[in-house]
Amino acid sequence: MAQLLAKPDVPLLLHLEEVLRLGEEIAERMRLPPRLRAKALLACALHDIGKATRSFQEYMRALRMVQEAEQRGAPAPEQERLRRIARQRKARAYPHALASLPIALAAEGNLPSGPGESPGAFEATAAVLSHHSPLGPELYKGYESLPDYLWDDLPDLLRALWELMYEHGVDELPVLKDIEPQIQILARQAPAALLEQPLPFGNEFRTLRGMLQRLPPEDFARVKTVLHLADWLASAKSQCPSALFLSAGTLTVQRSMETRGQSLRDFQRRARSAADRKVMLLRAPTGTGKTEALLLWAGQAERIVYLLPTQTTTSAMWRRLRKIYGDDAVGLAHGRASYMLRREFDEDPLDLRLFGSVFARPVTVATLDQYLLAHLHGRHWEERRSLARGATLILDEIHAYEPYTLGLLLEALSREPPARLALASATLPDPLLQLFPPGEQVDAEPDLWARRRHRIELCDGRLTEDGLRVALDLAREGKKVLIVANTVRDAQHLYRQLREEYHWPQRALLHSRFTLADRMRKEEEVQHPEPGTIFIATQVVEVSLDISYDAMITEIAPMDALVQRMGRVNRQGVHPSAPVWIYRDWSEGAQRIYGREILLWSREILETLPPIPSDGDLAHAAHQLYERVMNTPEWQKELHDGRATLQEIQEVLGCYTIDLSDDEMKARFTARRGTISIEVLPEALASEADALRERGETWRLPELLVPVPIYWLKEHGAFFTPRTDLGCFQTALPYLPEEGLQEPEPQTAGPRGVIVD
Repeated sequence: MAQLLAKPDVPLLLHLEEVLRLGEEIAERMRLPPRLRAKALLACALHDIGKATRSFQEYMRALRMVQEAEQRGAPAPEQERLRRIARQRKARAYPHALASLPIALAAEGNLPSGPGESPGAFEATAAVLSHHSPLGPELYKGYESLPDYLWDDLPDLLRALWELMYEHGVDELPVLKDIEPQIQILARQAPAALLEQPLPFGNEFRTLRGMLQRLPPEDFARVKTVLHLADWLASAKSQCPSALFLSAGTLTVQRSMETRGQSLRDFQRRARSAADRKVMLLRAPTGTGKTEALLLWAGQAERIVYLLPTQTTTSAMWRRLRKIYGDDAVGLAHGRASYMLRREFDEDPLDLRLFGSVFARPVTVATLDQYLLAHLHGRHWEERRSLARGATLILDEIHAYEPYTLGLLLEALSREPPARLALASATLPDPLLQLFPPGEQVDAEPDLWARRRHRIELCDGRLTEDGLRVALDLAREGKKVLIVANTVRDAQHLYRQLREEYHWPQRALLHSRFTLADRMRKEEEVQHPEPGTIFIATQVVEVSLDISYDAMITEIAPMDALVQRMGRVNRQGVHPSAPVWIYRDWSEGAQRIYGREILLWSREILETLPPIPSDGDLAHAAHQLYERVMNTPEWQKELHDGRATLQEIQEVLGCYTIDLSDDEMKARFTARRGTISIEVLPEALASEADALRERGETWRLPELLVPVPIYWLKEHGAFFTPRTDLGCFQTALPYLPEEGLQEPEPQTAGPRGVIVD
């Protein structure tokens, strides 16, 4: 048998043997039942068998010539000529996953049926076909040409693979010589046509493509997960499957706490003692060690998936957990994870990015959206859902989600519960807990709830009318003052007043309409404020920043949001009760965001609190609001809609990945209702973006982008133009690093003299 290549420097048989070996260990660690284990190993052995084609091998040899020319320092024209040849051969190479289809189908179709197994259970075939492209209705549709198999080499390669599969315990394989005629027949049909061929299925006929769509999703996902992880590991710097699983978790956390001089609180000990419980419900005030309690409960888990509401909190927790478990053990999954990894490690850490994105690292920190989009059949849903099923799932800040998102979450958990589940929050309302499975409830000890960190003063009027005067009086005393407005417009207005009317030098502003680079810089600055600093912010402070100021002045907001804001003042409770001014009246913008009824209820609840409430009083106040809100028809409808959406999407798609070119499905592919944001490039930063593109550093483009509500593109369209070369919109709205992006005024002229409605 001539040496067939999987890569320019890796023989095909050697690669398949390595993937098979890795797949066997991964399947064992994932505890696959015998039938799925056999199918997973069959997929590992045959996934690249389609590389035994003349066109693919010519492409590999061309790539090897390019590598050799680079290594010997060949002249640039020669290297470019060889690269051009390689590109041409790549374009002609037959898709190897498609070429693998007939052989995988013949092998799997002749496996003995398991108990209760339906006909057409081709999980391995589906995994092989889709290991480079998502399974979907258009995959390889219309690809009618025949693969140019190397028939002189293929039989010997198959015999070698059969021997390897026997060695690795795949003992129900059909005898190769018995199915060789079938392989010959199937391999001489156009594989794409094979996908559309009607096959008997019970009392009806279905196309192979339709049968693959209707496989049991859980079984298909687990088989494909084993194949993908084994294939990726074979190409990674570390080829040890044990690196994908956590060990000695409890000891690791305890040692980390000892290193930092932290002793265990009573509630942390109780969390650790509840490690044998499948569900834990944790309530603990801000700044008392809730995260450590959760990790101690997670204990000896082989995989932890730690979910948080925002990218900022997720990135902060990722950095924190790396200090406990180590850089290689902790993955990151959110919309900007690729950028964050590149920035932190000063290179493209493919292993961390790829394995982190699918929850394959021993510990993964992710936004809840990433977990939910997996259940909505986003890309790589198979790996995320399979690995989450066997994981310890931690849902921190569970109070922070709207009812539609909670509906998606509840439906996902009921359909595919994780191995273990923890819910945690400083304000974990009883009505919310009743939606989730019952479990061991761990509350922080009474003395922690008895802390009285804040002194509340309810003020008449609005924050924008009198708030700065109060803040300046405090700042002149050397106090660090936090002002929280409910809208970006009001926050910017207050900041300009502070700068232009009062000329106060120690000032800071933070909201959602800064570039990523400016926002990260500001977040770092406000964590270490000078005495007399006045920090003006919006809701971004509620779950995003680990700060502790001396006083707060805020516009009224929902009670749970107010509790979170107050957690950013006197955070550790080591100082006397800190003053908190709350203005009773609200702006029109605040009413649009929260709704008049919720703001009225929150004001009513606030007026029943003692002037110096305990942390327990504040948690109870948040519970009172939840009880009212959750009983409204609007809240219940949103919850129901979330559950129904996830159920419908999964039933429609089966084993398919969602097609985002389908407008109807795309509209449902969201983990959140309400205002959707889109990132845009301020015109003032366009030259910087162009310079990044010219230097080949477009991975840094997120540093220059600002999120805005997507409806702005329609309502203020004259301010936006597409930048197809950068894959984003550019906006003519003014941007200042000190203030952020300016919102267009209603009924104002656009930059081209167009009236904007």
